[in-house]
Amino acid sequence: MKYYLCLFLLFSTHTLLAESYPLADETVVFPGRISKINGTAKLIRFKIDFENAKFLNRYHRVELWNPVIPEKKCLGFVEGRTNDYLLIRIPKYEQCKSTIYFAAGSYLHMYSPDLENALETASELQDILVKKHTALSARLNRYQRTMAGYIEKIDVINKRYEILRQKLELEWQKELSILEEDKSKSYALYQKTKTKLHELNYKMQQYRVRDQNLKEDRWSLDPELYYKK
Repeated sequence: MKYYLCLFLLFSTHTLLAESYPLADETVVFPGRISKINGTAKLIRFKIDFENAKFLNRYHRVELWNPVIPEKKCLGFVEGRTNDYLLIRIPKYEQCKSTIYFAAGSYLHMYSPDLENALETASELQDILVKKHTALSARLNRYQRTMAGYIEKIDVINKRYEILRQKLELEWQKELSILEEDKSKSYALYQKTKTKLHELNYKMQQYRVRDQNLKEDRWSLDPELYYKK
Protein backbone atom coordinates (compact mmCIF):
# COMPACT_ATOMS: atom_id res chain seq x y z
CA MET A 1 0.00 0.00 0.00
CA LYS A 2 2.80 2.40 0.91
CA TYR A 3 4.54 1.51 -2.37
CA TYR A 4 1.48 2.45 -4.45
CA LEU A 5 1.01 5.62 -2.41
CA CYS A 6 4.60 6.66 -3.12
CA LEU A 7 4.16 5.96 -6.81
CA PHE A 8 0.96 8.01 -6.82
CA LEU A 9 2.62 10.94 -5.05
CA LEU A 10 5.66 10.77 -7.34
CA PHE A 11 3.45 10.62 -10.45
CA SER A 12 1.31 13.49 -9.13
CA THR A 13 4.42 15.57 -8.45
CA HIS A 14 5.83 14.93 -11.94
CA THR A 15 2.45 15.72 -13.49
CA LEU A 16 2.16 18.94 -11.50
CA LEU A 17 5.66 20.01 -12.51
CA ALA A 18 5.01 19.19 -16.16
CA GLU A 19 1.77 21.17 -16.15
CA SER A 20 3.27 24.14 -14.27
CA TYR A 21 6.41 24.43 -16.41
CA PRO A 22 5.59 23.38 -19.98
CA LEU A 23 8.42 22.76 -22.44
CA ALA A 24 9.53 26.15 -23.69
CA ASP A 25 10.27 27.18 -27.24
CA GLU A 26 13.85 26.25 -28.18
CA THR A 27 14.58 29.87 -29.10
CA VAL A 28 14.45 30.84 -25.39
CA VAL A 29 15.94 27.63 -23.94
CA PHE A 30 19.53 27.96 -22.78
CA PRO A 31 22.01 25.40 -21.44
CA GLY A 32 24.10 25.44 -18.30
CA ARG A 33 26.59 23.16 -16.61
CA ILE A 34 26.57 22.93 -12.81
CA SER A 35 29.89 24.19 -11.46
CA LYS A 36 29.02 24.36 -7.75
CA ILE A 37 26.19 23.29 -5.46
CA ASN A 38 25.30 24.64 -2.00
CA GLY A 39 22.53 22.37 -0.76
CA THR A 40 22.22 24.14 2.58
CA ALA A 41 21.58 27.51 0.92
CA LYS A 42 19.62 25.80 -1.89
CA LEU A 43 21.88 27.50 -4.45
CA ILE A 44 23.29 26.15 -7.70
CA ARG A 45 25.95 27.93 -9.78
CA PHE A 46 25.83 27.27 -13.52
CA LYS A 47 28.55 27.88 -16.09
CA ILE A 48 26.75 29.52 -19.02
CA ASP A 49 27.71 30.72 -22.46
CA PHE A 50 24.92 32.50 -24.33
CA GLU A 51 24.60 36.15 -25.26
CA ASN A 52 21.01 36.61 -24.12
CA ALA A 53 22.07 35.99 -20.52
CA LYS A 54 22.46 39.77 -20.24
CA PHE A 55 18.65 40.00 -20.09
CA LEU A 56 18.44 37.78 -16.99
CA ASN A 57 18.05 39.71 -13.75
CA ARG A 58 17.71 38.88 -10.10
CA TYR A 59 14.45 37.20 -9.04
CA HIS A 60 13.69 36.11 -12.59
CA ARG A 61 11.90 32.77 -12.64
CA VAL A 62 13.80 29.88 -14.20
CA GLU A 63 12.61 26.35 -15.07
CA LEU A 64 15.28 23.63 -15.08
CA TRP A 65 15.29 20.10 -16.48
CA ASN A 66 17.57 17.31 -17.53
CA PRO A 67 17.58 17.04 -21.36
CA VAL A 68 17.42 13.25 -20.92
CA ILE A 69 14.05 13.51 -19.13
CA PRO A 70 12.60 16.84 -20.37
CA GLU A 71 9.16 16.18 -18.93
CA LYS A 72 10.49 16.56 -15.37
CA LYS A 73 11.18 20.14 -14.35
CA CYS A 74 12.08 22.20 -11.30
CA LEU A 75 11.47 25.82 -10.41
CA GLY A 76 14.24 28.24 -9.47
CA PHE A 77 14.94 31.95 -9.21
CA VAL A 78 17.96 33.96 -10.33
CA GLU A 79 20.04 35.23 -7.42
CA GLY A 80 22.98 36.62 -9.37
CA ARG A 81 24.64 36.67 -12.77
CA THR A 82 27.99 37.39 -14.36
CA ASN A 83 29.10 37.06 -17.96
CA ASP A 84 30.01 33.40 -17.40
CA TYR A 85 28.01 32.24 -14.39
CA LEU A 86 24.40 32.11 -13.27
CA LEU A 87 23.45 31.61 -9.60
CA ILE A 88 20.00 30.07 -9.10
CA ARG A 89 18.11 29.46 -5.87
CA ILE A 90 15.93 26.32 -5.76
CA PRO A 91 13.16 26.73 -3.15
CA LYS A 92 12.28 23.01 -3.18
CA TYR A 93 15.85 21.85 -3.46
CA GLU A 94 15.50 18.29 -2.13
CA GLN A 95 12.38 17.59 -4.19
CA CYS A 96 14.05 19.03 -7.31
CA LYS A 97 17.21 17.02 -6.74
CA SER A 98 15.23 13.76 -6.54
CA THR A 99 13.19 14.76 -9.60
CA ILE A 100 15.77 15.74 -12.21
CA TYR A 101 18.80 14.01 -10.67
CA PHE A 102 21.61 16.57 -10.89
CA ALA A 103 25.09 16.84 -9.44
CA ALA A 104 28.21 18.95 -9.94
CA GLY A 105 29.10 18.79 -13.62
CA SER A 106 25.55 17.97 -14.71
CA TYR A 107 24.34 19.55 -17.92
CA LEU A 108 20.84 21.04 -17.61
CA HIS A 109 18.51 23.00 -19.83
CA MET A 110 16.73 26.10 -18.56
CA TYR A 111 13.91 28.38 -19.53
CA SER A 112 12.79 31.70 -18.03
CA PRO A 113 9.41 33.26 -18.85
CA ASP A 114 10.81 36.56 -17.58
CA LEU A 115 13.69 36.16 -20.02
CA GLU A 116 11.20 35.44 -22.79
CA ASN A 117 9.27 38.61 -21.91
CA ALA A 118 12.52 40.57 -21.78
CA LEU A 119 13.54 39.18 -25.17
CA GLU A 120 10.15 40.09 -26.61
CA THR A 121 10.46 43.62 -25.22
CA ALA A 122 14.04 43.82 -26.49
CA SER A 123 12.92 42.62 -29.93
CA GLU A 124 10.22 45.29 -30.07
CA LEU A 125 12.74 47.89 -28.94
CA GLN A 126 15.22 46.57 -31.51
CA ASP A 127 12.60 47.00 -34.25
CA ILE A 128 12.10 50.61 -33.14
CA LEU A 129 15.86 51.16 -33.02
CA VAL A 130 16.28 49.61 -36.48
CA LYS A 131 13.65 51.99 -37.86
CA LYS A 132 15.38 54.93 -36.19
CA HIS A 133 18.71 53.69 -37.50
CA THR A 134 17.30 53.46 -41.02
CA ALA A 135 15.84 56.97 -40.75
CA LEU A 136 19.08 58.42 -39.37
CA SER A 137 21.15 56.60 -42.00
CA ALA A 138 18.94 58.02 -44.74
CA ARG A 139 19.25 61.49 -43.20
CA LEU A 140 23.01 61.08 -42.91
CA ASN A 141 23.26 60.01 -46.56
CA ARG A 142 21.15 63.01 -47.56
CA TYR A 143 23.38 65.39 -45.61
CA GLN A 144 26.42 63.66 -47.05
CA ARG A 145 25.12 64.19 -50.58
CA THR A 146 24.39 67.80 -49.67
CA MET A 147 27.93 68.24 -48.37
CA ALA A 148 29.30 66.63 -51.52
CA GLY A 149 27.10 69.02 -53.53
CA TYR A 150 28.61 71.97 -51.67
CA ILE A 151 32.09 70.76 -52.54
CA GLU A 152 31.11 70.49 -56.20
CA LYS A 153 29.54 73.96 -56.07
CA ILE A 154 32.70 75.34 -54.48
CA ASP A 155 34.75 73.79 -57.27
CA VAL A 156 32.45 75.33 -59.89
CA ILE A 157 32.71 78.77 -58.23
CA ASN A 158 36.48 78.45 -57.90
CA LYS A 159 36.83 77.56 -61.57
CA ARG A 160 34.52 80.38 -62.64
CA TYR A 161 36.38 82.97 -60.59
CA GLU A 162 39.71 81.51 -61.66
CA ILE A 163 38.68 82.17 -65.26
CA LEU A 164 37.55 85.67 -64.30
CA ARG A 165 40.81 86.22 -62.43
CA GLN A 166 42.83 85.12 -65.44
CA LYS A 167 40.74 87.35 -67.69
CA LEU A 168 41.11 90.28 -65.33
CA GLU A 169 44.84 89.67 -65.06
CA LEU A 170 45.12 89.65 -68.86
CA GLU A 171 43.21 92.93 -69.04
CA TRP A 172 45.41 94.31 -66.27
CA GLN A 173 48.56 93.33 -68.12
CA LYS A 174 47.10 94.73 -71.34
CA GLU A 175 46.35 98.09 -69.69
CA LEU A 176 49.85 98.15 -68.19
CA SER A 177 51.33 97.35 -71.60
CA ILE A 178 49.33 100.16 -73.22
CA LEU A 179 50.41 102.54 -70.46
CA GLU A 180 54.04 101.43 -70.85
CA GLU A 181 53.80 101.94 -74.60
CA ASP A 182 52.36 105.42 -74.09
CA LYS A 183 55.14 106.13 -71.63
CA SER A 184 57.75 104.99 -74.16
CA LYS A 185 56.19 107.15 -76.87
CA SER A 186 56.02 110.14 -74.55
CA TYR A 187 59.62 109.64 -73.51
CA ALA A 188 60.70 109.40 -77.15
CA LEU A 189 58.79 112.60 -77.94
CA TYR A 190 60.30 114.22 -74.87
CA GLN A 191 63.82 113.32 -75.93
CA LYS A 192 63.15 114.41 -79.48
CA THR A 193 61.71 117.72 -78.33
CA LYS A 194 64.56 118.20 -75.88
CA THR A 195 67.07 117.63 -78.67
CA LYS A 196 65.32 120.11 -80.89
CA LEU A 197 65.24 122.63 -78.05
CA HIS A 198 68.99 122.21 -77.55
CA GLU A 199 69.55 122.68 -81.26
CA LEU A 200 67.36 125.74 -81.22
CA ASN A 201 69.20 127.19 -78.25
CA TYR A 202 72.48 126.58 -80.02
CA LYS A 203 71.29 128.39 -83.12
CA MET A 204 69.90 131.23 -81.02
CA GLN A 205 73.25 131.53 -79.31
CA GLN A 206 74.97 131.66 -82.67
CA TYR A 207 72.71 134.27 -84.12
CA ARG A 208 72.16 136.45 -81.07
CA VAL A 209 72.74 140.21 -81.63
CA ARG A 210 73.68 142.44 -78.67
CA ASP A 211 72.10 145.88 -78.29
CA GLN A 212 75.49 147.53 -77.51
CA ASN A 213 79.11 146.67 -77.70
CA LEU A 214 80.31 148.67 -74.67
CA LYS A 215 80.44 147.03 -71.22
CA GLU A 216 80.39 148.64 -67.86
CA ASP A 217 83.54 148.41 -65.89
CA ARG A 218 82.58 148.04 -62.23
CA TRP A 219 85.97 147.62 -60.66
CA SER A 220 85.98 151.15 -59.13
CA LEU A 221 84.32 151.73 -55.78
CA ASP A 222 83.17 155.16 -56.84
CA PRO A 223 80.05 154.92 -58.97
CA GLU A 224 80.91 158.16 -60.73
CA LEU A 225 84.03 156.54 -62.03
CA TYR A 226 82.00 153.72 -63.74
CA TYR A 227 82.48 153.80 -67.39
CA LYS A 228 81.94 151.70 -70.32
CA LYS A 229 84.76 150.30 -72.35
